[in-house]
Amino acid sequence: MTKVLGLFALAIAVVAPAGAQSATGMAALQYYVGTWSCTAGPVGRTATKATATYTIDSGVMRAWVDVPAQGKMTKPYAFSSATTYDAKNGHYVETTLDNDSAWSVSTSKPWTGNTEQWTDRSTSTGKLGHGQTVRTDQNSFAFLGYPTLTSTQADFKGSCTRSS
Repeated sequence: MTKVLGLFALAIAVVAPAGAQSATGMAALQYYVGTWSCTAGPVGRTATKATATYTIDSGVMRAWVDVPAQGKMTKPYAFSSATTYDAKNGHYVETTLDNDSAWSVSTSKPWTGNTEQWTDRSTSTGKLGHGQTVRTDQNSFAFLGYPTLTSTQADFKGSCTRSS
């Protein structure tokens, strides 16, 4: 997925550990609301630091990811996503857009436990990938991005820790 910092792209009430959650629909996404300190990047390279902020309003979770210029980056990178639950079709839908004009549409079936599986449906590059987000506890999650729908080796990884 294109600069998959958006796999943040994603859930639960803060009062219980992530693995104990069984919330459905938008309630499952409450986990992300707040601000997170993250590191992410291509596998095998030095990760970059980012700040992700999630809000939920009117049944839509919005995420803003800001990556300041650092290391070999000459300009800041910005990423946004919108995620909602499609009850009719029984899956989550996420759209993403970044400041390089890259975009994607991904879906995920509802999950139990702490692992989300996301699948690209359409991207600005025409290349479809998949991703996985694992909520390790109520204050941290990790994610992997895979370059194709059938890839078993990740090409992008990251992790986030709640900062507020």
